Amino acid sequence: MSWAAIVFTFALVDNVVLSRLLGLPPREALPSRKDTPDRAGSAAWLGGSMAVLMSISAVAAWALDSQLLLRYGFAILRTPLLVFLVAGIALGLQALVGRIAPAVLERAGVSIPRASVNCIVLGFVLVTTRAQYGPLQCFLAGLGAGAGYLLATAMMDAIQERLDVEPVPPALRGMPLQLVTAGLMAYAFMAFDRGFLARLLGG
Repeated sequence: MSWAAIVFTFALVDNVVLSRLLGLPPREALPSRKDTPDRAGSAAWLGGSMAVLMSISAVAAWALDSQLLLRYGFAILRTPLLVFLVAGIALGLQALVGRIAPAVLERAGVSIPRASVNCIVLGFVLVTTRAQYGPLQCFLAGLGAGAGYLLATAMMDAIQERLDVEPVPPALRGMPLQLVTAGLMAYAFMAFDRGFLARLLGG
């Protein structure tokens, strides 16, 4: 599989939110509108952060799995060790950004560890390790998955912003409406299949 095919596959065909159904709707990780008016900037920051986090986590998971667990017969410990690995990388990335650019982190209003605990990152690294991707493939897959996460986040937030001013029944407001929105978007993303990817890349 080519580099471009890996990126487009995880961004569109195997979107971690809408196709793989890993974790909660990504809109939950965004701050409320009363906390920050720049929702688009927060969504872009969240998507970029998740792309970096998933890329680093996938490469680190490859190293842990191939160089330690499989080599010495500890594959049964893969899942618990990956949980600690992802959590440690998320906390480290948050601390690093907070030290280098604290103003950007405060303005975005997004917590990287909070965004990562909904199992999207853990599910993604399990997918890449079980697919036996190499380090470069893991990195590119992380970039594609982050782009897909950003796309899903921005689309769901834009739809929810329109729905907030519509007369929605009280029983559907909040999480039920978000799940319905995610389901309809998942149907739309079914148009991005392997055949579409082959035609797009000329394969």
